[in-house]
Amino acid sequence: MSLKLAVFDVDGTLVDSRGPILQALTEGAKAVGLEPPPYEEARHIVGLSLVEALQHLRPEADAALIDAYAHEYKQAFLRFHADPDFREILYPGAEATLLRLKAEGWLIGMATGKSRRGVNRVLDVFGWRDLFDATYCGDDGPSKPHPFMVTENMRVLGVDAAQTLMIGDASFDMRMAREARAYAIGVSWGFHTVEELDAAGAHQIVHDFNELDGALNAFEARAVA
Repeated sequence: MSLKLAVFDVDGTLVDSRGPILQALTEGAKAVGLEPPPYEEARHIVGLSLVEALQHLRPEADAALIDAYAHEYKQAFLRFHADPDFREILYPGAEATLLRLKAEGWLIGMATGKSRRGVNRVLDVFGWRDLFDATYCGDDGPSKPHPFMVTENMRVLGVDAAQTLMIGDASFDMRMAREARAYAIGVSWGFHTVEELDAAGAHQIVHDFNELDGALNAFEARAVA
């Protein structure tokens, strides 16, 4: 059987985290005396590892202030998850696609700017520990768009670039995939626009999980031909 690896981003791709991320950025900024970012500003940095994202967001802040902002951002998420009414929302079709891929023998990887604690929380909340064969995050090495997370998924799972695709909502994901020589599929329902994904080198852009399923099937047909 030919190997096939689908590497997924999380925020903006599988999980609709736009509200919680903006709220955490807002609460964190207020806690350290910085101007809270509007959504249009915040959406451009989602996907980077946290410290790098905050440095891009507030370049005028020194390292100590950025560290404090990162701490307050994490504390905000801890408060969210302590609330019994808090729910992280999957995009419609996300879990069905993951389950189908697993049933059909795909390898499934993760490449996310989340911390390792954030990855573990997602895996536990959605019961995905048996779905993902490898997970790489912002704590493991260079931030997106460096190809590290994709190439490490390929390395540990024994898959080459021709058998690998990356699915993400951000230009960082597309550039990361291109650098790793993997096939780059952009999704239009997350943080970055279709125009931004296209400019970053997406091989293909899809608009819902049904369309993504078709793209995955087409990739599989090419990979095993």
